[in-house]
Amino acid sequence: MPSRAAISLTAILALSSAGCSTWPSPNHTAVTNDSIRGIVEEAVQGQPQPETPPSLVLECSGLDDARNQLSQQAAAFEKLSSEVQALTAANPSFANSDCPAVAGDAADKLDGRVLVGSTEWIYISPPGHHYKARVDSGAATSSLSAVNIERFERNGDKWVRFDLKHDDEAEPIRVEAPLSRHVRIRQASSDEADRRPVVMLTVNLGNNLQIDTEFSLTDRSQMTYPILLGRSFLRDVTLIDVGRQYVQPKFESDQPKPEKKTLQPVKEKQKQEKSAKDAKNADTDKDDSSSQVLKAEPKDSQAAEPQE
Repeated sequence: MPSRAAISLTAILALSSAGCSTWPSPNHTAVTNDSIRGIVEEAVQGQPQPETPPSLVLECSGLDDARNQLSQQAAAFEKLSSEVQALTAANPSFANSDCPAVAGDAADKLDGRVLVGSTEWIYISPPGHHYKARVDSGAATSSLSAVNIERFERNGDKWVRFDLKHDDEAEPIRVEAPLSRHVRIRQASSDEADRRPVVMLTVNLGNNLQIDTEFSLTDRSQMTYPILLGRSFLRDVTLIDVGRQYVQPKFESDQPKPEKKTLQPVKEKQKQEKSAKDAKNADTDKDDSSSQVLKAEPKDSQAAEPQE
């Protein structure tokens, strides 16, 4: 007879086999899937939904506004295009008409005055050379960079010679001119006035402006520009556009010279004419002592020059 232990082991194996063959049954499978699906849905519904960032909302609203504006502009363009087509059809000559071009000289002039920028090319005679000049209506007198200034006498009149040098010149140019007067210039950075000789030179600015103007002589080698054009040159003949540079072209010496607009005083002009006449009569046998009478020097004038 089988033992008790063998019978018990057989019974346990039989029960185990029966359980494996009946689980999971279709009912168990259905219940398990439904419960899992329900748990998942509850978990999803229970979680808070992410909020759209405010910046994203604003960007989207901005895109909508941009689309609306583009649509309005497109509609306005279509309307304008239709009006132009209707006008062209009603007046065929309108399509072939051209606006008159503005003449170059007129574009650089206003009310008869020459338009200049904050910096211009000028041509000075003597010495017959182009220089860059700074335009400054704050300075009363124009200024010229000069070194080795010497005063001398010629035919009873006072003259001055000086060296005029610029960056593009290997050697300085020696210039001689009649001495017009002296002027005292007070720099904004100094309390002491500087006494400077003044000479009259011919200036060409562009191809339409030629003026005899006075220049005070001083060493401007430390300045950006060797020449400063002040009110004595600018008044009544120019308008300044400080936002532009080199409005006028370089003067071309081979072109016909424009009509000279002189600012030279009448007495100074008579003085220079007398000097020329005396030079022709230099061979006269008159006593030299009687002809070497110096003219009284005009009183110094004073002016304040702005700091560059």
